Amino acid sequence: MFYRVDYMLAVQIAGFFLGFAFSRRTASMRPDRLASGYYLATAVVLLLRVCSTLAGMFLGAHVLNILGAALGDCAGVLFGALLGLAARRSDRREFLVHPSVLGALCFGVAFTFALAAIGKVIALENMTEFFAQSGYSVTFLKFIVSAEILGALGVLLPWAVPLAFIGLSVDMFGAVLTHVHNRDPLNDSTGAIALLIHLMVVGVLWTLRPRTDKPVRTLKSATAFIAIAMLASLLVAVGGSSAMRHGGAPAASHLR
Repeated sequence: MFYRVDYMLAVQIAGFFLGFAFSRRTASMRPDRLASGYYLATAVVLLLRVCSTLAGMFLGAHVLNILGAALGDCAGVLFGALLGLAARRSDRREFLVHPSVLGALCFGVAFTFALAAIGKVIALENMTEFFAQSGYSVTFLKFIVSAEILGALGVLLPWAVPLAFIGLSVDMFGAVLTHVHNRDPLNDSTGAIALLIHLMVVGVLWTLRPRTDKPVRTLKSATAFIAIAMLASLLVAVGGSSAMRHGGAPAASHLR
């Protein structure tokens, strides 16, 4: 609920230890059953977040905004708990790459980016001012909103997941770099950092999923592959943000 990097990490770490505490009790549960339970819990949290977010948009109630932030914390706890639950399982890989788990993680990422894009549209005036201060144009703001919506949809399509993950990673690295360029405090990048962590973890698990047409990857090779992809995304974000900042009129000029 507090927009801070240390708080965000603490929520996920707390979730990990919570899951770890229950991992011995759930160790005898079948991975498909446990994975389905995680999917259901994630779906309930996302549904409640949708309801609270829509209600907050139309009613503007401060209590609903607090509820939405609390539900966001619940999503962070669930994310950490997933890794904690797998810690003591002998079949942790089968559990973590189960379609229900991957589906829940992808739905969470898709919802977050879709909500971020909608939030930019609703707060268009403020976002335009921020982009102008950052040296970007309105056209670039529209591109980012469109990219986040398309990326959210792509995460839900198995054939488009790799491309969507790369595009969304570039987007989040670009957000962090923009705040660095503006000399904003680190806490302004909390949301982007949290999403980069999620994208990295989900990317590794997606790479580890069993496929009939390709050999099984090891955790080491999957992590290295995702690390290279994230590094490439960072480099693209560095070049892209610099190019967008120096090319085209800043957003403020489009308001005159």
